[in-house]
Amino acid sequence: MFYIKQNLFLYLTPRQKSQLLSFLKSFVKKHSNLCVEDILDKFIEEENYYFEINNPHFEFIIEYLENEDFIREFKLFAKAVFEEMKYKELQKPIIEAQKAKAKEFRKKAQDFKMSKMKPTKKQLYYYEKVAKAHGMAMNDTTNASRLDLRNWIMEIIDPKEEDCFVDE
Repeated sequence: MFYIKQNLFLYLTPRQKSQLLSFLKSFVKKHSNLCVEDILDKFIEEENYYFEINNPHFEFIIEYLENEDFIREFKLFAKAVFEEMKYKELQKPIIEAQKAKAKEFRKKAQDFKMSKMKPTKKQLYYYEKVAKAHGMAMNDTTNASRLDLRNWIMEIIDPKEEDCFVDE
């Protein structure tokens, strides 16, 4: 994409080019259900409309709308945006897998850190209240870690259901 951007719209100033390419990228993504020709027609139609009501997005582009170079470069850029969208869509499963691995790693790191720390007074107090409320026997908390207490509390609140299926 970078190399394409370098070689397009060379007749514009860097600021104009940046503004135009940014707008075109979002415009193409917004109308991604259309083909490149239809997107070009829609863009020219909108720019002419806004020019007629004296509120153009880009005053500098009005004179180039009928230019063959502009049309060719617009089509090249639109195709590049479609390719980028396609590439990102193909990369989505890989990125999701990486996010899941990172989340799992952060959870393991948090569990390891909690296993080395002593429980807080609030945590001990909460464990006692939950155990009494559910009528459960309390475990010995003298050498317990924060991780242990968290696990014990979760066992009381959300007990694991055992497979009690009866074959009929």
